[in-house]
Amino acid sequence: MATRKKCLVDTSVLIALFRKNEVARIALDSLAANDTYICDITFLEVLVGCSTAEKRNYTLDSLAPFRLLKYNEKISDKSIQLMKRYCIQQSGQPMLKLADCLIAAFAIYHKMELLTFNKKDFDFIQGIAIHPMSK
Repeated sequence: MATRKKCLVDTSVLIALFRKNEVARIALDSLAANDTYICDITFLEVLVGCSTAEKRNYTLDSLAPFRLLKYNEKISDKSIQLMKRYCIQQSGQPMLKLADCLIAAFAIYHKMELLTFNKKDFDFIQGIAIHPMSK
C-alpha cells in the first residue's frame, strides 16, 4: 500500500471552501483527515476575516477537523532563512509576503505538500513541494 503524503492546506484553499468552491471541497474531501493539516498562521488568517460571531463560529467549526501545527523555534529559523533569501524581487519573481513565508516554512520543515490555489506565491521557493489547484 502506498504511503499518503501529508498535506498542509494553504489559506487560499480554506477561503475558497468557505466561498462554496467545489474544487476545494472535493480536494479536501479526498484527503484523509489524519493527513491534512493547517498551521496556526493559516488558522489566524481565516479567523481574522470573520466579521460576525456567526461567521466566526462557522469558521471555527470548519477548521475543527484539521490537525493544527504550531509555530516553533525551528520554523522561526526556517522563516528567517526564507525571508532573507526572498525578501526582494529577484529575476522577475515576486517578493515573498510574510504570511506566505511562514506557511512555506511550515511546509518545508514538516516535509509536507502545500495544497494551494496560489502557486505563484510559492513556486520560486526552493525546497517546497506544491500541490497546485485551479479554480
